[in-house]
Amino acid sequence: MAKATAIFCFFAVVYAGAALPNVTINKCCKLNEYLSSNKSCVPSDSNTWQIRVIQPRRKTILKNKIPDHWVIRESSKPKCPETVLSLSARNNFVPFANGSVYFVEFDRTVHPENLCLDYNAAIFCVEPSAVAKPTVKKCCGSNAIFSEKNRTCFAFKNEAYNFNVGPDKTMLMGFPNCTDLIVAGKFDLKQIQNNGSLFLTESKILLEKGEFCLDHILENSGSRPSILTCKHILPSGSVTQEPSEPDLRFTLYPIGLALSAIFLAATLVAGSLLPANHHVLHWRCQTNHVACLLVGDVLLCITQLSGGMERVPCVLIAVSMHFLFLAAFFWLNTMCFNIWWTFRDLRPQSTEKSQERLRLRLYQLYAWGLPMIIASTAATLDFVPKSEDSNLIRPNFGETKCWFTGHTEVLTFFYGPIGILLFINLALFALTARELTCGLWKRELVKSTTERAALGRVCMKLVVVMGVTWIADILSWAVGGPQEIWYLTDIINCLQGVFIFIVVGLQPQVFSAVKRLWCSRKHRQNGNPGTTNQHSTSSQGPQSMGDSISQSVNNLTKSVPLETSC
Repeated sequence: MAKATAIFCFFAVVYAGAALPNVTINKCCKLNEYLSSNKSCVPSDSNTWQIRVIQPRRKTILKNKIPDHWVIRESSKPKCPETVLSLSARNNFVPFANGSVYFVEFDRTVHPENLCLDYNAAIFCVEPSAVAKPTVKKCCGSNAIFSEKNRTCFAFKNEAYNFNVGPDKTMLMGFPNCTDLIVAGKFDLKQIQNNGSLFLTESKILLEKGEFCLDHILENSGSRPSILTCKHILPSGSVTQEPSEPDLRFTLYPIGLALSAIFLAATLVAGSLLPANHHVLHWRCQTNHVACLLVGDVLLCITQLSGGMERVPCVLIAVSMHFLFLAAFFWLNTMCFNIWWTFRDLRPQSTEKSQERLRLRLYQLYAWGLPMIIASTAATLDFVPKSEDSNLIRPNFGETKCWFTGHTEVLTFFYGPIGILLFINLALFALTARELTCGLWKRELVKSTTERAALGRVCMKLVVVMGVTWIADILSWAVGGPQEIWYLTDIINCLQGVFIFIVVGLQPQVFSAVKRLWCSRKHRQNGNPGTTNQHSTSSQGPQSMGDSISQSVNNLTKSVPLETSC
């Protein structure tokens, strides 16, 4: 047993040594010196090396400690024709445990023999061709954008935010060598000089290469990138901030959302004026759908107008919007299913109250339960303690805005589920439209152009009610491109409440109810008791979409009345 243990320990030591062999690291200066920005060694009061080393095999980061297997060789710089200095003020280089270093600016990993490290800087070898052209930095690199509020980069893949600095320049990535970054205005290609420097027009200051970087700002992107530079470089009191370009989206969208909320509220009021149909199954589904959209649009409008808010209320609003919009789409799905179920094969249906109540309970379990599961799962994952080796997909509510942070998160928890629902809705719409058109024409029940036009209007109403226009919202997210090409579809979705009111609220029966209320009010003011008219359910007519379609088909076919509980 002892012999086996000894053999095990021997191989363990051999394996450990093989896993982490000694590696020689060149330190540019002596231990009591540091490397300055002009590549010279300057005496230092402290010889503490504050360094972060990534250890891929262990999936950890060694903080403020030199790895035990590193052998430091003092005052040793790489011997090569061309070298580049990189400072660590903005994490422009990343050391690994094997001694190699990844340099962000040039997007390359350099072997330890071709570089030297120091306390806050590094020098590495480059090919002469790499520095032949003047270089200009993009702050966050490709597929990323800078958040001025959070002072960091975020993944943001959108070709509309690409830009160039001219054919005779090389685009690198990285920040200026400072921590006091400031936005110095919008970038114009005319500002770039032949040697890679940049001239600030307003303040008449020339920023040397490496003293600035260019990128779009998350909070105020506009069509042009912004110039980020060090605050201490600019003279105090100089006017360098150019007027930000207004984003038309943040003007049009809140107005559209506010109008949508008003008309959604009007839709609920219109439905309340027809109490005879409050027991109808489709009306209840429709009311839940409209109510979810109403509250969701109000919260979304608040986030659009606020410009920025504290993290706690921002997260609460994001979680609430997530649940409400999911619930709205699930209730929309129940409406689509209910309409298809009613008009399948155009056959008479039973309208027993017990069946309606059972279907309503199932709809409620489906349309409230599944959104609650998805939204609560997303919110729970957001509050799980984060670890560096965790692969969990988190919504990251409130990190950059009161919504999801990245594409993967919004696809997983929002666009994925509603994309499936919209696909199902589209299929149900096609099946329902087929039954309302081809089915009736095959039976030769619809002859006149007027009747065909009436059926066409019914199908168009189905398009609005079933939310087919929302497919454009998913396409705009998936395809990307300039925001301007999606203005029309985005505005249509913002005004969804207006279209729902036109389809659902502007019914003759609603006008009749308003007229009765107005006349009753005038009679009371004049001291007359007024007259009481008895109205049957059929005289009040349909106040919901499903009833409207049923009534239209019944009038056209002159056949046995279909189910009106949709």
